[in-house]
Amino acid sequence: MIKFKSLISQIFNRLAVLLTIAGMFFYLINLSSLNAKIQTATNKSSEFSKKSMKIVSLIPYITVQKNHVLLGEIFTNVGIKANSRVAYSPKPGKSARFDAKWLYRIARAHGLKWRPLSLKTHVIVERASYEIYEDEVLDALRKAFYDRGYQNNIEIDMNNRRLNIHVATNKNSMISVTGLTVKKKTGRFIATLIVPGDSSNAQRFRLTGRVHRLVNIPTLNKNFKRNDVIKKDDIEWIKVRSHKLRNGVLQDDEEIIGMAAKRRITSNTPLISDYLQRPKLVNKGDLVTISLTSQGLQLKTRGRAQDSGSKGDIIRIKNNKSKKIIEAKVIGEDMVIVNLFNRIAFK
Repeated sequence: MIKFKSLISQIFNRLAVLLTIAGMFFYLINLSSLNAKIQTATNKSSEFSKKSMKIVSLIPYITVQKNHVLLGEIFTNVGIKANSRVAYSPKPGKSARFDAKWLYRIARAHGLKWRPLSLKTHVIVERASYEIYEDEVLDALRKAFYDRGYQNNIEIDMNNRRLNIHVATNKNSMISVTGLTVKKKTGRFIATLIVPGDSSNAQRFRLTGRVHRLVNIPTLNKNFKRNDVIKKDDIEWIKVRSHKLRNGVLQDDEEIIGMAAKRRITSNTPLISDYLQRPKLVNKGDLVTISLTSQGLQLKTRGRAQDSGSKGDIIRIKNNKSKKIIEAKVIGEDMVIVNLFNRIAFK
């Protein structure tokens, strides 16, 4: 009985070993099959990726720099046909729209496997450019006027300010002005702007306007009230158009410095003589010092001014002692002088 149980136990152990070996065998077979499937899937994915990389697709918005649009700028994955010219580029600063029919026709003509998804499919092509602004045009005009003998003091008004000039980025940005003609009396001019200035295929624009000669004149840099005295630091020079200068406008600051405002004057106002007066050194009713001179003799007394006066003016003074009215010459602030033998008395 004991021998029988031992035999049974050995049989079961051997069966367990055999089942373990069989399980490992089937596991290895399944693992190999799984790796084969993964490798196959990977190969298929790689093949799909390669095929997808070769799919021709449309580029909806492009910017070109040269005179022609290339096939490789519109479609991807076109290979050696990328540099084939398919259209003229729009002018600098402009854009063009290529519709679905045109795109399909170009694709077929070059053997590309591409079809538009709908008739709304299109491509927008813009030409790379930079704009020539008004200040650049004015600089070119000024140079042309200087070459004609005009001085720096000029101001230019153009009639056609919005020229909307664009130059391709692969072109020179230099501009030039030719054919300048000017009417001397009115300052009206006509000229031709060439962009770029050194190109045989340059754009040409007609310029018209008026040139103004400028004059430097002294004005006041702040507002002045009546009787305010003007000093050198109060002067500010400005440029004005010569045809706008009224007669009598002062152009020398020496005619202004030391004078007083006769009326209220606002800053930067062109000045004329009527706006100015000599500053009042004596005001009517002021108590003044009277100097009396005669052959080296000098006396001083006090009196009351009957008039207002500036330096050099002859005004009437009432002597406080004699109560007589005499004529005296203003020589300083609240100071007058009288020639003893030439004075005139008033009752």
